[in-house]
Amino acid sequence: MTTPATIFRAILTDLQKVIAPFANNDPTLFLLRIYHHISRTIQRFEKLVAHWRAGTLPKQCKPRPGRPSHPRATPRFPTGYAWLIRSVDHYNARCHASQLQHFLATTEFIQFLAEVPRANRILRPLAKSLGIQMPGDPPRPYPKPAPKPKPAKKTWFNLPSAPVTV
Repeated sequence: MTTPATIFRAILTDLQKVIAPFANNDPTLFLLRIYHHISRTIQRFEKLVAHWRAGTLPKQCKPRPGRPSHPRATPRFPTGYAWLIRSVDHYNARCHASQLQHFLATTEFIQFLAEVPRANRILRPLAKSLGIQMPGDPPRPYPKPAPKPKPAKKTWFNLPSAPVTV
């Protein structure tokens, strides 16, 4: 029997296989950090699904006031739309993103999200980095077209000269 956790693991493990060759050639170790972040996301999702299946979801904590910010030792990941797909730029990465979007649209997964809304916190950054839409989110607005350039103003030095007749 396939569970949401096994399907999720299969899709993201294959995505990691696509990222691995790029991570080995990356001198900044940025893609290696992404590779390990995906591993942690898989583990967190599997743990959440296991608690959901067993009916032992811990109670959600009350919101706390914000803490003062401290400078991070490591830089954060980018926050733009589909940044992971653009950084890997491989057709198999797009394929696995499409598989994940199809998985997120299944009825069992939508039921899971309705019962466990905290799963959005795990999945939304991953979905945004892959350029896919979470169920229930409004569609992304189309980007505004670039404004048309204004025509150049005519001044005395760029007017066509009239022929002088004597």
